[in-house]
Amino acid sequence: MNLGFIGIGNIATSVIRGLCTSNSTSHINISPRNKEKSLFLEGMFDKVTRMESNQSVLDRSEVVFIALPPALAKEILKGLSFHEHHRVVSFVPFLDREALLNSVAPASKVSRAVPFPTVENHECPILLYHPDETISGIFKNIGTPVPVASESELKLLWTLTGLIAPFYDLAETLSHWAQSHNVEASVANRYVMELFSSLTCYSRKNIPFDFSELKKEATTPNGLNDQALKIIEQQKANTTYGMAAEALYKRFE
Repeated sequence: MNLGFIGIGNIATSVIRGLCTSNSTSHINISPRNKEKSLFLEGMFDKVTRMESNQSVLDRSEVVFIALPPALAKEILKGLSFHEHHRVVSFVPFLDREALLNSVAPASKVSRAVPFPTVENHECPILLYHPDETISGIFKNIGTPVPVASESELKLLWTLTGLIAPFYDLAETLSHWAQSHNVEASVANRYVMELFSSLTCYSRKNIPFDFSELKKEATTPNGLNDQALKIIEQQKANTTYGMAAEALYKRFE
């Protein structure tokens, strides 16, 4: 199968790297939009061909991934000729499926997907709305597909990807605190990330799980976690994440 990518930003690049290092045998045609990244990907992987135009990507591909900036997506898609046989997968945040269908007609097999950079390491939950078996199969090569029942559910969960940078900010803050007490930067950075990684792995191996139960299990009365939790709750720092998520969700609405 030939896969095509319209737009070569950070997410598309991560997906392509993930596919090229997976069991996928598909050939990948990419647009020349981002010259530096498209030339890099073509030079790195035999499976990748940089095409001369976006239209040539469509003409050579059965599955087309749309990875364009939201502000430009409709305008760029309007200038392209899609075919009935195309399967179209959009990574564009604010382009609803109905608007996407209008933009890629007569193609009617249209899905939306939400990968993020860890997909290149094949470690990524990938939200999928309206996929068929072919699309789900492609994403199984590079992560864990998470189908959602509605577009509103997709938007709600997509919102949470906006909290990736705040997570790294928290990790950086804790690392800097350790460094301020004379811990080597490399040691502090590695320990903080391994700490959070191990907690995530623990909960994933005990599915289904309950966050309240995990919190209770980690909290000993008058212990370190109990003290830290009380300070954070008193400062209402934990409610800030909900506020941020709510603000981001309004952009989808």
